[in-house]
Amino acid sequence: MARCGWAKGPLLSIPAEENCTYHLSWNRLLAVGKAAIHLKEEDNLIKLEMSARTVRPIDYLFKIRDRFYSELNSGLTYFLIYKKVVREGHYRRRDLVIYNPSTNIVTYERNGRPRGKIKIAPPLYDPFSILYAYRFMCDPSSECTLTATDGKHVDEVSVRPLKRERIKVPAGTFDTLKVEPRWKRMQGVFRTKRGGHIYVWFTNDQYRVPVKMEAEIFLGSVVGELIKWKHREQKD
Repeated sequence: MARCGWAKGPLLSIPAEENCTYHLSWNRLLAVGKAAIHLKEEDNLIKLEMSARTVRPIDYLFKIRDRFYSELNSGLTYFLIYKKVVREGHYRRRDLVIYNPSTNIVTYERNGRPRGKIKIAPPLYDPFSILYAYRFMCDPSSECTLTATDGKHVDEVSVRPLKRERIKVPAGTFDTLKVEPRWKRMQGVFRTKRGGHIYVWFTNDQYRVPVKMEAEIFLGSVVGELIKWKHREQKD
């Protein structure tokens, strides 16, 4: 179960809709791609979509077209669906993870074939939605531990605040809180180097927007920096 800094309800107002666009670079030296995250509250669900793609001339060397999708209940206490479609060079993979909160059963399919089941009680998140669970459900002043699964493993993901700093990204200059999520077995959204770090910078305000992300891979780091942010507040 989730513990340590996790709230039973959202601590921040969840927007009715939000779009974040990012510039991707290798070691902040070479532009390699673009990414976008879309959040929308619809049909009493929180729906998240993310896409990441390389741009020319990187496409000619190693073409990436990755997509992720997650659905959560409106209270953000568990996920319902997690989809991952990965196209990286000649590598192809489709993951589908479905959670049934009435039975606490997680079912996992890879490339259309059943791969197993796990039983675990909520609160529970997937590798994508855990970023937003932390954003809206955790106290940023202390370490927060959340339970997550990729369909194969269950992990207690610890998100540790590191420091507050003022950073500049293409979208502007922001006061931020830098955090580090850590897990042992689960495969996250990014295929990082074993033991490699992931850092996320959230704005230090009432929105807590993820304005920068850094993931250590086999050859250096991939850095995502916010280009554009649009959001629409909930109606009263």
